[in-house]
Amino acid sequence: MSGLSSMVLAVDQATRQRDQQRLELARTQQVLEAAQDQFNQLESYAQETQTRWIAKSQHQAAPEVMSHYYQFMDKLHQAMTLQTQVLQDAGLRVQEQQKLLLQAEFKLASRQTVCDSMRREAGIRRDKIEQKLFDEMAAQQYRRNRTQHAS
Repeated sequence: MSGLSSMVLAVDQATRQRDQQRLELARTQQVLEAAQDQFNQLESYAQETQTRWIAKSQHQAAPEVMSHYYQFMDKLHQAMTLQTQVLQDAGLRVQEQQKLLLQAEFKLASRQTVCDSMRREAGIRRDKIEQKLFDEMAAQQYRRNRTQHAS
């Protein structure tokens, strides 16, 4: 039974590891979602700014103002480029966490399979022992009945 107890502990440990990997995956997915939200905000802000400046430039297009606009838009696009890299890195971390979770699930499944097999084998052994005891009791009863009838 100690083998089965050890396997039950191994299953418990694998379950905890799998649960921890699920939490890590959820955290990395939240980071990815936050990075995506920030990118979307930057993109939306850039589109709104461009729309306002296009409308404004049709009425007044002072060279200094347009120069500031282009500098600002360059900085905004740089921020979007950096955010794109953050987004890609977060996506890679999510993929890695998904792989780790899958590995943890396979580990748990294999340990659970072995544990179930050990339980079935223990049950079969127990059933055989019980059957043997029952057969012995029946044989003893038969011998008693036979000796009583013989007397």
